[in-house]
Amino acid sequence: MRGIGSLSQLIAFAKIVETGSLTKAARELNVTPSAVSKSLSQLEDRLGILLVKRTTRSLSLTEQGYAFFEHARTLLEEIERAVDEINRFRTRLEGTLRITSSIAFGLSQLQPLIARYMEAHPHVTIVLSLDDRFVNLAEEQFDVAVRVTATSDWGYAARHLGPIRWVYCASPRYLKTRGEPLRPSDLVNHRCLAYPAMMPNGLWSFRRDGQVEEIKISPVMICNSSSAILQAVLSDQGIACLPTYVASKSIVAKEVSLVLPQYRAATSHTLYAMYFKSKHGNPLIRSFLDFIADEIGDKAPWDMEIERALGVTV
Repeated sequence: MRGIGSLSQLIAFAKIVETGSLTKAARELNVTPSAVSKSLSQLEDRLGILLVKRTTRSLSLTEQGYAFFEHARTLLEEIERAVDEINRFRTRLEGTLRITSSIAFGLSQLQPLIARYMEAHPHVTIVLSLDDRFVNLAEEQFDVAVRVTATSDWGYAARHLGPIRWVYCASPRYLKTRGEPLRPSDLVNHRCLAYPAMMPNGLWSFRRDGQVEEIKISPVMICNSSSAILQAVLSDQGIACLPTYVASKSIVAKEVSLVLPQYRAATSHTLYAMYFKSKHGNPLIRSFLDFIADEIGDKAPWDMEIERALGVTV
C-alpha cells in the first residue's frame, strides 16, 4: 500500500480539485496553503506521477490526475458513508448541520422550524445561510438546501415537502380606496406589485373550475423579494401575488385581505429539501429531513392558519 498516500493527502488533493485553488482548499481544511501544497507534493512523490499542473496563476489536472481523482473521490465517499453508519449507533445526535434556504422562506418559516429542531437536539449546531441564489451544495459545503422551485432538474436527491400556494392580496385600506376587483380583468385598473417568477411575459394567471385566465398587467413595482412586496402591500401600495408562507401571518391578522379568493394562481411551485444522495446515511441529515417533513405534514401549517382564520380553502 506504499503508493496510495495517506488519507489526509487524499482529502487535500480532492479539496484542491473541488475548489480549483490551493488557497481555497487550505481555507476549507483550516490549514496553511503551504501545508496543502506540501501534502500534494508528497502524494505525487508516493505515486510517482504528476497529478496537478501548477503555474503562478492556475491549476489544472493532468490526465493521470483526473483518473486518480475519480477513484479517490469514490474512496472518500465510501469512508464518509462508513463514518455515517458508525454514527447511527450514537445515543444522541451531535455535530454541525449546514443548511441553506431562500431569504423569504428562511425568515418566515424555516427559522422557527429549526428552533424546534434544536430544542429536540440540543447538541446539534446549525449553520443557516439565507440566500436567493440557487447554491451549489458541493462547492459551498451545505448539507441541505430548502428550496421553493418550479423545476426538478437540479441533480440532487430531494425530499418533497409539499406544494407552495400563492394568493392575490392587498391591504384593506387600498381596497377601500381603489375598490375591490370582481374579476381578473378588473386588475388593469389597479396598481400591481409583481414578483418576476409569477408574471411570465407580463401576465398574471388565474385558475377557476379547471379554466385558466391570463391578464396582461403593467406593474408599478417589480421586485425579486416576496418579503419586500409584502411590505409594499402593507403600505397600501397595490395588489400583489404572494406565497402563503410569506403572507399568512398578515392575512390572519387582517392586515392583508385576499383579492379574488374564488380564483387560484395558475402557476405552481413546490417545496423541497435537497441533499446529496450519498449523504442520506448521515444521521444529522436524515433526522432533519424527517423532522421538517413531519412538521410541515400533509398540509403546510401556514396554509392551515389562513383556512382556520378565514374559513376558505387556499
